[in-house]
Amino acid sequence: MKVEDVSDTKLNESETIERHNRVLSTISHDLKSPMVAILGFSNFLMKDMATQPHDPRWMEMLKRVVSAGQGMQELIDDILSMVKMEAGSEQVQPEWVADLGHELGDTVKTFEYEAKAKGIGLSIAIVSALPPVRWDIRRIRYHVLNNIISNALKFTPSGGSVELSAETAANAVRIRISDTGPGIPLNEQQRIFCRFEQGDMKSERVFKGAGLGLYNANLFVTQHGGGISVESSTGEGTTFLIELPLDAAL
Repeated sequence: MKVEDVSDTKLNESETIERHNRVLSTISHDLKSPMVAILGFSNFLMKDMATQPHDPRWMEMLKRVVSAGQGMQELIDDILSMVKMEAGSEQVQPEWVADLGHELGDTVKTFEYEAKAKGIGLSIAIVSALPPVRWDIRRIRYHVLNNIISNALKFTPSGGSVELSAETAANAVRIRISDTGPGIPLNEQQRIFCRFEQGDMKSERVFKGAGLGLYNANLFVTQHGGGISVESSTGEGTTFLIELPLDAAL
């Protein structure tokens, strides 16, 4: 292939992605309003029913509607975030975080009730003292840690466990999120971070995943100058390793 052919191919791929992103952005924005309405009215009905006599089956159905709506809302947010990042209109904004251990602890606490309801042990282990870091902590929490912990809880069976651990290592912080779920086959472990790859995968954990969540997590970790990887064996659980520099602004 000639040099100009390679250049043309890359240009065509870029134009295709740009067109796809425009369509995805339009669709996602159009979906946000009805999803907000669905979730708002469903939550209102649940609160109202809590004070009134009702058929227990109605409450259970409403809970499922809310759960499905929240999943759809997360997917919409993931798509919009991906589009903005790939267009260069959404960049990380690092700020100093004096107490990273507190931030990580708060992140884990967000999922305490969900873990308890599912009978899953959820814990955090700070292996070594964590220094101040300069990260976009909101995006790290929302797009990276929340996504991975949520998936871990989703696929870990009752009686299992999920643990977040953190330690310092050569001008970086390493965060591990481990679970005792079904694991991910070796031949699918790298593809889970790729755009729109999940549809071709066979394992239950990947096939029923959120779709763009891990792709977005990888984008934000990369923007911080860090890396994300996975260690897993089928039937033996999964560990995600996130390594971020102490100062993402350098």
